[in-house]
Amino acid sequence: MSQDVQVPLDGRPTAEPADAEFPPPVRFSPEELSVLLGEKNVPTEEQSAIISSPLTPRLVIAGAGSGKTATMADRVVWLVANGWVRPEEVLGVTFTRKAAGELASRIRAKLVALQRVASRGTGAPLFPAGMISSDALEPKVSTYHSFASGVVSDYGLRLGVERDVVLLGGAQAWQLATEVVEAYDGEYGHFRAAKSTLVKAVVQLAGECAEHLQEPEEVEAWLMARLADYEALPYLAEKQKNPPQAAADIARMLRTRASVADMVGRYTDAKRARGALDFGDLVSLAARVARDVPLAAHMERQRYKVVLLDEFQDTSYAQLVLFSRLFGGGHAVTAVGDPNQSIYGFRGASAGQLFHFVREFPVRAGPAEGPAQWEPAPTSYLTTAWRNGKSILAAANVMSESLAKAEAQRGPAGGGATAAASVPPLQPSPFAVEGRVVLGRFASDAEEAAALADDVLKYRVTDFETNADGSSVAPALAVLCRRRAQMETIRRQFEARGIAYEIVGLGGLLDTPEVVDLVATLRVLADPGRSDALMRLLAGARWRIGPADLMALRDWSSHLARRRGQLSTSPEGDEPGDDDGTVPESDLTDGASLVEALDWLPREGWTSSAGRSLTEVARGRLQRLSVELRQLRGYLGDDLTTLLGEVERAMLLDIEVAAVPGVSIHQARRNLDAFQDAAAGFLRTSHRVDILAFLSWLEAAAAEENGLEAPPGDVNREAVQLLTVHASKGLEWDAVFVPGLNAGAFPTDKDSRWSSGTAALPWPLRGDRSDLPQWDLDQPDQKGWIDAEKDFKAAVQVHGESEERRLAYVAYTRAKHVLWVSSAAWVGSRSGRSTMSPFLAELETLAVPAAGSLARASVHPLSLDEEALPENSPLTLETEVAGWPYDPLEGPIDPRSGERLRLSGGRRAPMEAAAARVLAELEKGPANLLAQQDPAKNPGLAGPAAGWAREAALLLQRRSRRSQGQDVHLPTHISASTLVDLEEDPAAVLARLRRPVPREPGMSARKGTAFHAWVEDYFGSAGMLDLGEAPGSDDHIDAAYDLDAMVATFRSSEWADRAPAYVEVPVETRVGDVVVRGRIDAVFRDADGRWDLVDWKTGRRPSGARLKTRAVQLAVYRLAWARLMDVPVESVRAAFFYVGDNEVVRPHDLGTAAELEGIVAAAVANQ
Repeated sequence: MSQDVQVPLDGRPTAEPADAEFPPPVRFSPEELSVLLGEKNVPTEEQSAIISSPLTPRLVIAGAGSGKTATMADRVVWLVANGWVRPEEVLGVTFTRKAAGELASRIRAKLVALQRVASRGTGAPLFPAGMISSDALEPKVSTYHSFASGVVSDYGLRLGVERDVVLLGGAQAWQLATEVVEAYDGEYGHFRAAKSTLVKAVVQLAGECAEHLQEPEEVEAWLMARLADYEALPYLAEKQKNPPQAAADIARMLRTRASVADMVGRYTDAKRARGALDFGDLVSLAARVARDVPLAAHMERQRYKVVLLDEFQDTSYAQLVLFSRLFGGGHAVTAVGDPNQSIYGFRGASAGQLFHFVREFPVRAGPAEGPAQWEPAPTSYLTTAWRNGKSILAAANVMSESLAKAEAQRGPAGGGATAAASVPPLQPSPFAVEGRVVLGRFASDAEEAAALADDVLKYRVTDFETNADGSSVAPALAVLCRRRAQMETIRRQFEARGIAYEIVGLGGLLDTPEVVDLVATLRVLADPGRSDALMRLLAGARWRIGPADLMALRDWSSHLARRRGQLSTSPEGDEPGDDDGTVPESDLTDGASLVEALDWLPREGWTSSAGRSLTEVARGRLQRLSVELRQLRGYLGDDLTTLLGEVERAMLLDIEVAAVPGVSIHQARRNLDAFQDAAAGFLRTSHRVDILAFLSWLEAAAAEENGLEAPPGDVNREAVQLLTVHASKGLEWDAVFVPGLNAGAFPTDKDSRWSSGTAALPWPLRGDRSDLPQWDLDQPDQKGWIDAEKDFKAAVQVHGESEERRLAYVAYTRAKHVLWVSSAAWVGSRSGRSTMSPFLAELETLAVPAAGSLARASVHPLSLDEEALPENSPLTLETEVAGWPYDPLEGPIDPRSGERLRLSGGRRAPMEAAAARVLAELEKGPANLLAQQDPAKNPGLAGPAAGWAREAALLLQRRSRRSQGQDVHLPTHISASTLVDLEEDPAAVLARLRRPVPREPGMSARKGTAFHAWVEDYFGSAGMLDLGEAPGSDDHIDAAYDLDAMVATFRSSEWADRAPAYVEVPVETRVGDVVVRGRIDAVFRDADGRWDLVDWKTGRRPSGARLKTRAVQLAVYRLAWARLMDVPVESVRAAFFYVGDNEVVRPHDLGTAAELEGIVAAAVANQ
């Protein structure tokens, strides 16, 4: 990375016009403007200075929860109110769709308020001329990757990139990389990695090459040059000595990585041959455009007079090049970030890069005339924390103070840039509550999880906040884990206590029992070699095949492998002789497959040479499983979601989860439904159905703590959320639990140096290499390389601990009222005792009262002192023996004593008795059920009990009249389209809820997706894309869906010339007993202040009753928008625009709130 100040090509500042009257005089200070707009909170001094800063580059260091989004929105409004810029001349860029939507919504709302005040005729000239009645209140707010996509689209042709290039989604990129690895014909004798590992390495290295503007060929050449240098050296320069294995390992590492770079080059060629780009190519090409196409910088600077770069600490080197080349040299760029929250190093971000901003975006110094002189941009700070309680803030500052000390020892970043050591600590706001920090140290992770779950129950009924009417707000709780493996222990404790929970992210989802079984079945169906997956099913609770029968099945699989080998080696025409069934007592050979053995079970009475044979019970179960799998294989040619649905039903997983007591069917199905969503997401970005590619994709998700992360979600107050710390960035909860603070786990001791593994780009080739430790390769011999690599490893560990500390800082600052942190001495079945993480040990000082003040932290009542912790793992204190397999309804039993090991009693007898009673009562019919509730016939029913019993009987009687007698509940949240379906055919909706069948997006749905994406881009809001979401992933279907014709129709319509106030707005509102969610395609503001909602339709216009039914969607949107904006529903209009017919349809009899509630009530009554 260059350490020199970046200057414009013509040597003159680009942001400051030559007109001496620009900018106009300031008419309103930020404080005056805040009062004029009627806002509750006036900006602080720090905020005010940033809001009213000159139109020059500026770095803003904004701590967690310090109000950076509000400050950025206020700056835009202040600039517009004072006539310095128009709204459309502002560009705001951030990382996630959620953050972009929040920033855009705040800016729009403030501009609308400003417009309203300006139109009152008070004489205050708030808006520039012609703006008062304008609806052009839309600044450009986008994500980094979406902005890059626009740059490539607008200027890429000058670098040979066609506008119609196909953008590969994540699944497509994975599939293409798999094809490249499978077809690789280069040297591979040095490979030690599995195919899936190489596929992951190709995808990762390709992405890193793009992020750091390196060509794969250059990387391969650099690695081969280093290999040649290394092999030319003796092991020891001073004396002859045979090199150890470590010396050979370095050579193999360099050679393997060079081969991976070669694969990346072939992967790039394969994309080029298909006319495609992947996600990383987009940013790389945009940076090259900014660097090599002067017109791009000129046009973008003319278009955007003010640029706001949010979360700048998470940008990559390529993104730094992109924006510095477009908007460097004095342009009004404000970068906002927090070095203490730079946690995405694995995605190419660098904590030190934030401080390079002041050099890459300099300000002009000295007189305006004459040669330009440049100096680093100034730095401002936001240090007031508006989110955290005082005690929680004290814990966060403990983490940040240690980071500051580490940075001070390293010295200023970037050769003179402002050092992170100068970042001041956060201060509590004047309204901050005291908050609570709880510290815990437990004997085992099981005891830790139990204590956590007990406290979750307590905080679930704690009133942290109240609504304006005094009613309580349901608390939001989250458990943040460093590793997904921690979630299962905690999840089991939640299950035992009936705590509703939500696992956020695909990785944690793959560890849940029902999903594990589902994936195991998919593996067995797709790959006959996955005996391990079949073992999961055979030994599970459903089939319960015992050890002796498993050994017999193993013998049979080896027997089949031997017969197959004999057939392949027999001379032509010869038949192999009968095999006596003898097999050696050894592990299965590579050719043996339990899946094959299951398909071809031995004849009755077969016995192996070891004397093992299948029992009659096992044979029956294996035959049923074989038939089931054979039937399921018939669905392998269908779409993925259909296959998943059939597997789920065949395994009875839908019934299994529906039987979970204490939760609704929708809560019980949450993991299966989330997995279905993940599969549908894979399918949307895949050209073809490939179950093996999907399973390979899942393997990467399971193996990577941070890879294939689901898009960030929202806070859920209806359940406790379990997620990784990385996924928690940008969210906040009332109470946050951070378990597993053990040394080696958090901070992790995982090796991240580029010289280990096969995937990472060598750090000397990275754009941010000046901020990273380096391996000194200038050595006289190979021994010097080995010793230097050890020093490099130690330096990387120190560097990695700083990133882990920033991760802890992020975790701690998510909490508003309660921060619960803990450690466990013994984790799982590990043989060694875990020591406490420094991130927890350093907080112990908060538990000691300072002079004249109370302690900032308390110790959990069940926490143990180090002396009281057990010397041995609780799991090894007593040997536990149980018969296997065991009846899942009875639990394990100790064969030595016959005692049941489950704490609660067995359930089979009571469940069988209950089932028999239900069946008997159902046979009697509802009349007998009703008669039993007559107090005269049943003296035990007296007083209130009699009334309750009769009501219960009437409900049972009504239920018995329902078709099939199935219990169905509407979920707490439904989509607007589901409400439409309830109006049209409630029985079908209820049937679908009873047996959910996943549906692949059909032709019409994908056609609508393509058109909606184009409209978003047309109105300038395309690509509020999350990390990992590829823009334009449906570009390959445009021609098939005749997108050009729809675009032409839209351009000729009335909507093309109107500027929407909002695009793709998510809304939700309560209708009766449910909350209805939807997304309004476009919201326009009429000149009279009325709102106009439009829903784009790519299908044909319905008529008659069907059009009236479809209008329910508009009625919901109108009601939701009126409630959201706090305006009468009469001031909101709504319409469909049928693009295919070029017709606007405005139903005049949209349903009222009462009529919509009637639809829900009718559905509930007829359940």
